[in-house]
Amino acid sequence: MSFIISDQKKSIKFTAMIQHLKQFTSNVLLNLKPTGIYIQCLDDSHCCLFDCDLTKEWFGGNDEKNYSVETAVSFGINLSLFHKVLNARQETQSIQIILDDKQQDIVCVNFINGTGGHFNKYFELSLIDLEVELMDIKLVDTLVDLTMETKTFSEMINQFMIFDDLLTITFNEDVIGLTASGSEGKMRTEIKLDDVKEYVTAEEVTLKQSYSLRYINMMCHFGKLSHDLYMGFSDSMPMHMKYDLGDNSFANFHLAPKMVEEDE
Repeated sequence: MSFIISDQKKSIKFTAMIQHLKQFTSNVLLNLKPTGIYIQCLDDSHCCLFDCDLTKEWFGGNDEKNYSVETAVSFGINLSLFHKVLNARQETQSIQIILDDKQQDIVCVNFINGTGGHFNKYFELSLIDLEVELMDIKLVDTLVDLTMETKTFSEMINQFMIFDDLLTITFNEDVIGLTASGSEGKMRTEIKLDDVKEYVTAEEVTLKQSYSLRYINMMCHFGKLSHDLYMGFSDSMPMHMKYDLGDNSFANFHLAPKMVEEDE
């Protein structure tokens, strides 16, 4: 069983995803299926869920040399070590992952087909036994759907991190208000509808939700995955953040809201 990421932009995205998942958990289970790869993990505090679906087409269509998985199989891997190995790839090289039936305790990570003096490199990583029960994720109907440029939203969140505590978002028909507060102060801004790609609300909705600013900032670290960022909000339900990776592939986050007193 093997798959190859030969597209350089996708190689960068895959490496970035592994890099930033380290903030959520130490080890992850990769679920390989004939139709693609699925990843799901909870952060250590169990308040933020990550799930990612990389379809077979994302790896280059129906060419078996790009994605060759005949039966479902899962393997656990240490994210820190995996990221260190992925960082050894030169920019012209493809990522090749191989699971050998004869060596079931390792995964081979190879960097191949480089040009300009970039030599092929071959790694063997020990697998980790992980018992993970996948959650059945059901997306609820949202009251607010918001799409913004990833860079714009990430830069704003980075500025809010001065206070590194609580982010409260208030949605009205014509404006979106954001307030970050901490023990040392507060920051507030307003987003006008002309400054977003899409803003859809239920009729005459006014919604106010609070979230851990630290987790939203961690979710924004995945900004290399797509140019635009989709977010969905509902009353007292997890915030849904989606990076569209193309080819019916995606990376999602589901962040539980924080319960705060009305005077906050």
